[in-house]
Amino acid sequence: MAQNPRGRPGPPRGPRRPPARVSPATYWRRRVAVLAVGIGLLATVSWAANGMLAARSTAAQAAGSAATKSAGPASGHARGSRAHARPTPSPRPSPAPSRHHSEAASPASGPALACPPGAVTLELSSPQNWYPPGTTPRFTVRAVSAQAQPCRFNMGTGFVSVVITGAGRRIWGSADCLSGGGSKMTVLTRGVPAVLRLSWDRRSSSPGCSGAGQLVPTGEYQAAAVARHLRSATENFVLGAQGASGP
Repeated sequence: MAQNPRGRPGPPRGPRRPPARVSPATYWRRRVAVLAVGIGLLATVSWAANGMLAARSTAAQAAGSAATKSAGPASGHARGSRAHARPTPSPRPSPAPSRHHSEAASPASGPALACPPGAVTLELSSPQNWYPPGTTPRFTVRAVSAQAQPCRFNMGTGFVSVVITGAGRRIWGSADCLSGGGSKMTVLTRGVPAVLRLSWDRRSSSPGCSGAGQLVPTGEYQAAAVARHLRSATENFVLGAQGASGP
């Protein structure tokens, strides 16, 4: 019998027992339990990860919505500020009427009424008071209204005419041989003349253009503008003879 170093006898060694055998049912129950625990752990981890991702997405969406709402009023305010800051165009002053342009007869427009009797006066002028042979006498008729409001007046050659007399008798009228109506309604503004220009071919005529016109001799003649009851002051002029130097 062997002794230990201390001189004490050791316990007797017997034969070793074989390990206890596990039944198949117990083995599979353990395996199923381990598998269930593993699946539970995986599900818990997955659920926690999904919750964290969802929380981050919700926070990001909330931040974006807040930024959009704050940017909306700011941009609207900026647009409103730009709209208020846009300068308003100042009204342009109405141009002053040009007297030179107004002297030309213009067609009637607007609701202006006819000029009342006595509101319009006629003026006649001629660029020369002596016309040598071969020179055509020319005349300018101006109609001027004294009416406070604009009024309508007929400046047509069938209504306003130039009549020439000599030695006390009628020699020529610009409307004697007129073809067509010769009407031209014009709106007269107070103090602004409407103008009509006429010329004479030195031949005689009669109302209705009856008879053939004849060349008139040299001498002194008188011209006046006529429009029914209106008549201008008389303008004297001379048709000169050949070789004459004028009056």
